[in-house]
Amino acid sequence: MIATAEHSALSIPLRSQPLAGSGIELIVDWFHEFAGLIGIPCSCFERHSRRVIAQFPLDSMPYTPLGRGRRVADTRTIEIQSIGGGLLYFLVPVLNDNRFVVDGFAKTSETTSPIQPVVASLDSMWDEGQIRAWLETVPVCDEQILKRLLTGSLQLTEQHRRAAWSQLEIRSLNQQIDYTRDQISLLHSLAHNLHLSRPTEELAQLCLSNLQHLIDCAGTVICFQDQERRSRFLMQGQLPFDEAGFVRLLARFEQHDWSRPLVENKLENSLVGADFPGLKNLMIASIGDESHRYGWIVTCNLRGGCDFEEAEARLVGSISTILGTHARNIQLFEDHSDLLISFVRSLVSSIDAKDPHTRGHSERVALLARRLGEQLGLSAQELDDLALSSLLHDLGKIGVDDRILSKPGRLTREEFQQIKQHPLIGYQILSPLKNLKSILPGVRSHHEAYNGKGYPDRLRGEEIPLMARIISVVDSYDAMATDRPYRKGMPLAELEEIFRRGSGEQWDPRIIDAYFAARNDIRQLFASCSQTAEHGIHQLDLSRSGIFSSPAGTKPGH
Repeated sequence: MIATAEHSALSIPLRSQPLAGSGIELIVDWFHEFAGLIGIPCSCFERHSRRVIAQFPLDSMPYTPLGRGRRVADTRTIEIQSIGGGLLYFLVPVLNDNRFVVDGFAKTSETTSPIQPVVASLDSMWDEGQIRAWLETVPVCDEQILKRLLTGSLQLTEQHRRAAWSQLEIRSLNQQIDYTRDQISLLHSLAHNLHLSRPTEELAQLCLSNLQHLIDCAGTVICFQDQERRSRFLMQGQLPFDEAGFVRLLARFEQHDWSRPLVENKLENSLVGADFPGLKNLMIASIGDESHRYGWIVTCNLRGGCDFEEAEARLVGSISTILGTHARNIQLFEDHSDLLISFVRSLVSSIDAKDPHTRGHSERVALLARRLGEQLGLSAQELDDLALSSLLHDLGKIGVDDRILSKPGRLTREEFQQIKQHPLIGYQILSPLKNLKSILPGVRSHHEAYNGKGYPDRLRGEEIPLMARIISVVDSYDAMATDRPYRKGMPLAELEEIFRRGSGEQWDPRIIDAYFAARNDIRQLFASCSQTAEHGIHQLDLSRSGIFSSPAGTKPGH
């Protein structure tokens, strides 16, 4: 007869540990490992249906003791029950899955009680001969030893499963870390290249070459659109649509909130999939926002039958934000440059209107100074600052009496003192403008002399800013070489002799040496500018002259 639980059933609490999955195949895998450790014929079955899903060994036949259905349904621990005839029956719940349980038998000794009680206790179609043959295969095991065997094997299996699960987790985490590291590396590379001198399309090409590695998809396209809605495409991989199809595809999702990427999976049997054969899934992100949109990123057909998830959407969203911000910054810089050019044109036109006899002087000084700066090896930014300072070096003449500026004869001492104020006046006009801070030294100090006898601050030698020392030379060159109402322009040979005598006194010797090294280019520039001097600054394309240039060479979207 079956003993009561208080007398012979052993309850052993189990620690719950998740299996590496929830499919029956994983339950079967767990069972075979456990059965191999205990070495006792057993089976694994579903609690409620009693359907056997695995047995050990494969040719054994499961047995079901009478009344087991009720007890199994309530089992949450290892149980060992004496069912009579010298037989022990054990139940082992499968870890963390209450649907399944393992059962098996052991004998308490080689000799068993009369077979009739055993036959009566088993719900079986077997006859007595089959029962006797089966009893020969049942191992002999003391109840306490069976308890320790089942407990130890269960714990060992749990440890193996935990280790295997940990390995899977570690592998998954390592893959996630590698993926995150590659994402960060790409975003860092983009951030590192966010210079205004770098075109947005160049950054986009960098994105394309990396996205194929980070997102294993069939194809990616980055499309840029200009203000006239003209499109330029950068493509990688295979796409199930052409450029016209791309436009039609976007139109299908025009109502989407483009503040976040669009993700569409399982498109094969959808209306979109019908219109675009071969399109399985896609992800679209807007480059820029509704008011300043510069294009789109589209990635489609993730390989391996996978769906696009949040991780890919965040990555593509971050890239589109960076590209949109970069394009916007370039556009703002271009707008700022256009405004600055217009401002400079107005100021220089004011100077020309103030002193018509020197019309074109500032333009010529700017171009000659730039060439001299190139000879001295200045950087592109330094050359731009030098040219702009040269354009505005005489701005202070706005504050000088017109009668003094247009006087054809020699100036009086008092009149010359007024003229000498123009560097300070120009400096004071431009000082409040933060974006022009870098050009102020040339405006203030272009009349300083290398020997310290200039004005307004009587600076000496290299105390004088390099920008001002360069402007001083080309300003003097243009003043001496240009015709004035009261005299003809000085011959080049005489002008250069004055430079030689004034080197180290009026002018920096290094700047004079640079002039003679570039004298042919400077003479040609001067002659070319002099032919159009009557047209003034309005005929000068500042962006094409090299005085100002787009930071990336082209406007955003161009």
